[in-house]
Amino acid sequence: MAGDYEYTSAVGEAAERIRASIPANLVEEFRAASGITRDDFIPCTPAQSGEVCAIDGSNVTLIESGSMAVAVVRAAQTTFVGMERKQRSVTPMKFCMVGPEEENPDFVNLYRECFGQEPGKPLPNDDISRAAGILRDTVEYWVTERMANELGTGALLLRDGPLRVSHESHNPVLTRIALACKEREVSLAGISKRSAATWGGGHPLLPAVFGFAKDQEIKAPWWIHIDPAILDHTPHAQWQHGGMYVACLHPRSRGPLKIELPTGTSEMTAGGIMNRICGCSDDGRIPGYPYPLFDAHRTVTLTEETMAQVKGDLLGKLAEAGIDRQTYEILFGDYHDEFARY
Repeated sequence: MAGDYEYTSAVGEAAERIRASIPANLVEEFRAASGITRDDFIPCTPAQSGEVCAIDGSNVTLIESGSMAVAVVRAAQTTFVGMERKQRSVTPMKFCMVGPEEENPDFVNLYRECFGQEPGKPLPNDDISRAAGILRDTVEYWVTERMANELGTGALLLRDGPLRVSHESHNPVLTRIALACKEREVSLAGISKRSAATWGGGHPLLPAVFGFAKDQEIKAPWWIHIDPAILDHTPHAQWQHGGMYVACLHPRSRGPLKIELPTGTSEMTAGGIMNRICGCSDDGRIPGYPYPLFDAHRTVTLTEETMAQVKGDLLGKLAEAGIDRQTYEILFGDYHDEFARY
């Protein structure tokens, strides 16, 4: 392919389009557009993290046909005190059908099981990946709400992802979570490794902030509050429950994190939370990333080995239910597996 002109041109065009979103003068453009100065960067002082609970979820599409799919979802929490694990729990795997109906009945059942009521809006089955993600979010929010009401006063509750929902039915749940944390003096934070936030018509935010800090020789750890006015847009703004921050929590971090804290958090309170998150982000394997969240991720991940066993168990149950191998292959077989053999 290296000698193929059309291929080489296509690769070059893709690279140029990416480069256009991250120009060589990215930092200069960001400085001019945002009005940010080095004084806006606030140093972190790693502090004792105290009680920290981290929550993460996982989903895998197990089998898929043209009209339906089976997704497996679960969520986990790990709670540390003084960076010693106090407890860890994982929800049972939930097997959810996506299709063939237009609306997902398993979402209704799962929502009712988690929250004791019907969801405010149905979940369409038109996008398997999105539906599976929202089903995962359902159990993740359930665990988050439970822990928000169980943690001790002054605890730190970390969620993998933003303080923003992707489905309208989850909005009252996140509202209750934020309110419970406020009433019980639990510090809530949403932490993301990546961000879709852009500025200036499509320039990614995280490289711009990180590049600015490097250009100004601002030493990590640091954090900065991001004024939403400098961003291109905020997806699902009506379901947004947090203000945006960018933080680099260790001198050897591979890059910054996007952190969201509840709307209305004062600078003093934000600084205290950042210092505590920084205090549990010095693990040598992934410096700059909160270890409790790393532990939650390792706990909840549905590995290939686990999924191979689960898929085998499902095939066995399908056979017991009277689905023969040929029918299964017609429904769920993947010709690409056969293509790969030749």
